[in-house]
Amino acid sequence: MAAVNPIKDRKQLKLAGKFISKQQLGYQAIYHIGISTGLRTTDITELEWSCINFDKGTVSLSENKGTRAAQARARLKVLEQVKGELIALNSDDTKAMMNIFITKPKNIYSLVPGNLKASVDHRINEAIAKAPAKTRTAKLSPKALTALRSLNAKNSKIDGGLIFSRNTFASNRAKNTDGVISRQSVYRLFKLLEAHLVSIGEKVSNLGAHSARKIAAFFLYKASGHNIALVMKAMGWSSEQMVLKYLSIGNDEEQDAFELAHKGM
Repeated sequence: MAAVNPIKDRKQLKLAGKFISKQQLGYQAIYHIGISTGLRTTDITELEWSCINFDKGTVSLSENKGTRAAQARARLKVLEQVKGELIALNSDDTKAMMNIFITKPKNIYSLVPGNLKASVDHRINEAIAKAPAKTRTAKLSPKALTALRSLNAKNSKIDGGLIFSRNTFASNRAKNTDGVISRQSVYRLFKLLEAHLVSIGEKVSNLGAHSARKIAAFFLYKASGHNIALVMKAMGWSSEQMVLKYLSIGNDEEQDAFELAHKGM
């Protein structure tokens, strides 16, 4: 499967904005939140009105991926402790003890005796509950705020505070089992955008739901004077190589940089 690409040309981004402005209001909001904040699509689609601060123009939330990672680490820590306890418990059974010893902590649960599983489950659930959620606050663009205000006037009192609820979209294809827009529906939006841009002669390819996050990251990279450390922090990435690969920064950008550097030599 080909990697999803960002739009890296400002002219194309303006053309994309014109196309998006003709779509349903909910899609407009999702698109503009995505390209202005870099939030993941699954985080955007699950946003509630309580996440939006219209006075400050910000969105605040617990990010799914980062929070799940913290919970996974908390679970693993408990399983590491359980492994040590099982080794001690089976100290008089060399075969059982060695089997436990060579088993990785993440797989140790299958070796927990039935009479101890309830206790281990309780410890795991307690650790997960205490795991810190990864929170983020991001500035929303004027277009994102405009779309959100319009949606708020219509939908703020329905569906338990969800922004992108089943009542936000006209088509049933946008719904998933939780009543919020599906990631697949956002993907379809970007494929329609790609087809439109290609039809008017623009060179774009492999747009998808993740393109919005990449667009935000790319223009943050450009606006910050190619400050990779800042982009890493904002996006939660762990290495410079990941940033360059993620933003599809390669030979073309290198050649452009050399051409700029050669001017005046």
